[in-house]
Amino acid sequence: MLIRCCFAAVLPAALTAASIARAAEPSASPGSSIIVAGQPVEVGRPVVLWSDPQGFDAYQERCIDQNGGCCDSASKRYGARKGVGERTLAALQKAISQLVLHFDGCVNSRSCFKSMHNRPRPSGVGCGLSAHFMIDADGTIYQTMDLVERAFHAEEANSDSLGVEICNRGRVDRSEWPKLPAEYRTRPTRTVTINGEAHEAYDFRPEQYDSIVALARTLLRIFPRIKPMIPERDGQPLMETLEDPLAFAGILGHLHVDLQKQKWDPGALDWGRILRALNGFEFPVQVRSFTEIPRNQRDLLSARRAVYFNAEERATGYFPIGAGRFWHSGVHLRAEQGAPVRAPTRGRIVAARRGAAGDSSTSFVLIRHDLDVEGAPITFYSVLAHLELPAAGSYEANSIPWLQAIAQGPIGTRRALAAGQVVTLDQRVEAGDLVGKVGIVSRGPEQGAEVHFEIFTTDRLPGDFGRTFRYVSAGSDGALTRRADLVTAADTNGDQQVDGAELQRFFRSGNLERRQGLRRVAIRHRYEWGSKNDEAEFLALRELAGLSEADRRRLYRTMIDPYVWWTDELSRATGLPANQTVYFYNPLTFLIEIASRDSHIELPKIRGRDVGETALEPRKLAKVPLAEWIAPRGSPIEPPLFGPPIGLRLGPRKREDIPLIELAPTDSR
Repeated sequence: MLIRCCFAAVLPAALTAASIARAAEPSASPGSSIIVAGQPVEVGRPVVLWSDPQGFDAYQERCIDQNGGCCDSASKRYGARKGVGERTLAALQKAISQLVLHFDGCVNSRSCFKSMHNRPRPSGVGCGLSAHFMIDADGTIYQTMDLVERAFHAEEANSDSLGVEICNRGRVDRSEWPKLPAEYRTRPTRTVTINGEAHEAYDFRPEQYDSIVALARTLLRIFPRIKPMIPERDGQPLMETLEDPLAFAGILGHLHVDLQKQKWDPGALDWGRILRALNGFEFPVQVRSFTEIPRNQRDLLSARRAVYFNAEERATGYFPIGAGRFWHSGVHLRAEQGAPVRAPTRGRIVAARRGAAGDSSTSFVLIRHDLDVEGAPITFYSVLAHLELPAAGSYEANSIPWLQAIAQGPIGTRRALAAGQVVTLDQRVEAGDLVGKVGIVSRGPEQGAEVHFEIFTTDRLPGDFGRTFRYVSAGSDGALTRRADLVTAADTNGDQQVDGAELQRFFRSGNLERRQGLRRVAIRHRYEWGSKNDEAEFLALRELAGLSEADRRRLYRTMIDPYVWWTDELSRATGLPANQTVYFYNPLTFLIEIASRDSHIELPKIRGRDVGETALEPRKLAKVPLAEWIAPRGSPIEPPLFGPPIGLRLGPRKREDIPLIELAPTDSR
């Protein structure tokens, strides 16, 4: 049974005003979730809410530890968004189109909050400014109010935007060093020219970049009007105020929206780093030190060698053939069980399943990606399978956005997922978003903590990008591979058959030209885990005539039937071809090639021996490795090489442990 459910975002679309009211605010922080329209949304970085004992509350109407001037009366530090009649997520999504980044001119978020909260407003009426978020020097994200409120941070853009104050002193003044944390003496600096004026400015810390990216990814998922774009000119970040700031939908700095041209924050922020993280490409699992695909030739070549080694010499599932000549649509990537599995690039999850517990995971996600490659639009799909997925609604699921969306969506979808059924979704994901954890495969010779990764398209690729691959038509091959060049590459004894040992030898030390040829082949084939690959056709395969009918059924029900997810109903729901025949690529070659083109990196071509379309005669095979597929065996679980990771979670400090350091402003107002 296929369950259809659409999610425009990760939250319910309708909430009553009472459910969002100040009195109904959360009493404690989820620890790594922000609050949007009264509901928690996972970010994956340490978060402290305004309602936490250690938080900073922009709903306070009085100044903090200060009297005189505007502080002698109560003032709201926030307002209602113009044109937003209802305090609901749906109304908020229509209104918000900008994410505005600032530096705070301070050295910690406690000092920033007091500076904002007690500052007279530029209009001269009322006391206090505000921002929805502050990102401290250690990467901790402080949320000061719900996003339904209009924060006072960016003048005319307030109603349309979300504001983030990033802790950074800003302008370099070495005479201040005695007052600043010691690390400012060695912090990198850059000279930036903003609205024609040059500034020597401090860069941001790596922990802050991680939190900026994580927060931006989350907000892009929730608010579709915020595009993963920055103001640019000729491909470079624009360091000038926009003529019409409200016309831009995306991520921008305070400098872009300040029509008086007095603001120059966020100063030395590396805009390219933010864009690369949001629009870049990532390997589904970390391979050596590589997660994000590098954007320079030297590191990209190193990453290419590393992932091919992982997929061909460490893992047990190979593209495009498995033991017994069975078709295999992707590669396996080996990793520690439970390690994060991430979206390779931005797209939308259109189908998923949480497989029943057992020796081999049948859980998967299907992601549709719509990108431009060298000016030409392309659509491709990625599949990540053999995942370990927690139950929707569990504590562990809170870190996986699409599972969190299901937990907050219709109960029917949750029940379908819990029952191991395929559900169709429309859930936005950004490059690097967590989609699951590494599970166990125990499928014949394929054994261990591995992720099945595949990429396919419904049509041939256009242009020069398409010419990277050698196309082979094998639509009639069915479950068994019948293209001679695919079989003979690993067939060392000439019996037109390959077993697990032959495959392992070939991919670890076989003919390099043949292996490179397989890396750049694009094969038009029917999907291996599709309902068209049914039991009746499988039983009729002439190659398997030497097996009894009972053994053939056992083989089908062991290696194919548990994993089938592509059905006629799914084709109708997603627009995928009804015949379940598409073009398959080595996903690593595809991903690296598209990433190199996006970064304008010229890579040495993978030459290799061309793969032809000559077909083998479908005769009965003298040897069919039945035991390789159905004999019970253990699933090896690799321990981490260097022990558990260190420092993945930051521990937010107690508020009283953060020193209050008040400094002169770094801008003219």
